[in-house]
Amino acid sequence: MKKLTLLALLLGLLTGCGAAKEATALPAAMPADFEIRYENWIDEAAPNIYDTGEQLLQKDLVDPDGQPTAQAELAVSDETRQAIYDQVRACALDRLGDEKLTAENLTTDDTLVAVTPLTEYRITFTADGDTYTVTGDATAWEYAVQDTRAARLYDFVQYMNELFVSSPEYLSLPEAQGAYM
Repeated sequence: MKKLTLLALLLGLLTGCGAAKEATALPAAMPADFEIRYENWIDEAAPNIYDTGEQLLQKDLVDPDGQPTAQAELAVSDETRQAIYDQVRACALDRLGDEKLTAENLTTDDTLVAVTPLTEYRITFTADGDTYTVTGDATAWEYAVQDTRAARLYDFVQYMNELFVSSPEYLSLPEAQGAYM
């Protein structure tokens, strides 16, 4: 299983964030303090979380009447942390700034794309003493062709979602009991 996950991560590095035109300012060597918290949610009260610093994986069970989330202790290998860091650099996430990458901020002609249900994202990482936060939502994929910022967010989200759902911790948690409409 570890080899399969590592292979998926390496393939993601080879194909992801090809749209990045702005160079990262992050050092080539992963800093010792590198940690990342990746969150996505439809219901902000029950986010999916992959957090290397808190060693936490949380899964949305889509069960508002029962247990809304389940958690597991996240064990992240040095190789996986390095692969995530390499993807952060490849997508130049440190250069995405404070602007929320949503339809309202990505449209060039006032035509807004709507996605229902809407998944939102927050990526917070620390590297070399600095902390960065990138936010956006699932509408970014609609703007990925025309906006490299949207493409970089979308590529990174795809990478992290694959890492999240293929992790042994995720696979050990209960199945979701419903779906968002």
